[in-house]
Amino acid sequence: MQEPSFSLPVEGRVTAPYSGDELVYNQTLEDWRTHNGIDISAASGAPVLAAMAGEVTAVGDGGIWGNQIEIASGDLTLRYCGLNADALVKVGDTVAQGQQIATLGEVPAELAEEPHLHLEVRRGENLIDPGELMNG
Repeated sequence: MQEPSFSLPVEGRVTAPYSGDELVYNQTLEDWRTHNGIDISAASGAPVLAAMAGEVTAVGDGGIWGNQIEIASGDLTLRYCGLNADALVKVGDTVAQGQQIATLGEVPAELAEEPHLHLEVRRGENLIDPGELMNG
């Protein structure tokens, strides 16, 4: 089955990779934990775009991960974390790839890092490396 098309949701570079089962040190929380997504550096307030077309399945406060939006595309769900509260989409909306969904805010669990978007991808219930889609 062909994966849907994927594009970077913000203009920037990946500053922290997906760690899988490997523990990495979190400077903000001062502990070791897995990093379940990738961090893409971008300026605070930068537009955040849908990396894939799909349906918005969640919008809201993700606690230590900040405001977040989830978009389902086939068997993939992308979770965009560290957004400002002024989401441009709501649950049930259909979005096109490249459509602006929010602006970049902050990730409370990663405040020691430069401003960035934390992006997680699930295939079904399993976390996968977003880099797999980027390189596909």
